[in-house]
Amino acid sequence: MTADLFDALNQNTRATGQWGKGKAPKIPAYPRPKATKAEKKKDKAKKPRTVAEIYKHFQRR
Repeated sequence: MTADLFDALNQNTRATGQWGKGKAPKIPAYPRPKATKAEKKKDKAKKPRTVAEIYKHFQRR
């Protein structure tokens, strides 16, 4: 969320500034974390639970 806010402020600054024609400064984007291949595979490996499985999970004690 911070990155999106940072980028929006930068775009607003570029759009409303008093720059010469074509001389608006290039402001670098906020660094965002990149997902690794292991995380992507882990997310795909999870299969959705059925209602019965969820019910059994909460009834164990």
